[in-house]
This record gives sequence, structure tokens and C-alpha cells, in this order.
Amino acid sequence: MEHEFTVPPEYKQSFQRLLPHMTAGLRNDHQELEAVYLYLKLGGEKLARIAIDAFNQTHRLKNAQMQRLRLEQSLLAEQMEAREDELEEENEGEKAGTGNEDDEIPDY
Repeated sequence: MEHEFTVPPEYKQSFQRLLPHMTAGLRNDHQELEAVYLYLKLGGEKLARIAIDAFNQTHRLKNAQMQRLRLEQSLLAEQMEAREDELEEENEGEKAGTGNEDDEIPDY
């Protein structure tokens, strides 16, 4: 059940001045907008701007952490694939090498 977030008219102008300082992902989050409104209501634009900076930094850190996790997963998958390829080559080499050794006649 989502409700539409609206800013009262007395805070609308200040709120509109603050919006460009928020990252795009946060502008679409009703919970974050409500939090910025509360900071604006309680401490004015200066406190709201400090809160926006903190929200933006947290948002960037979460994105960086997700990107790092995706990179680590992709590197791990590549390493596992390379290891599987090495094992297949070793197994093929052993199979090919076993037949040739038995065919040779030892020197006396």
C-alpha cells in the first residue's frame, strides 16, 4: 500500500531547492524524500542538506559494494572455468599418454 508523498506548500520551495542535490535513485524513494522533508522541517535547509549528503554517500557506498560483489563473482566464475579447463586438459593428456607408453618396446 503506497501513499503519494506530498510536501506542504510552506516547505515546497525549500524542498525543490534541495532535490537537485539528491542522486536520481534517492529522488524516487518515497522513504528518503520523507526523511529529507523531516530534516527540512526540524532543522531547515542546512540540516536537510547535511542529511542529503549522508544519504548520497550511503547510496554510493552500497552501489560500490554491489559492483564489487558482482566483479568478485565474475572473477571467481572465470577462475573456476579456467581450473575446469586445466583439469580436462590434464585428463586428456593422461589418456593419450597411457596408450603410447604401453606400445613402446623397452631397450635391454
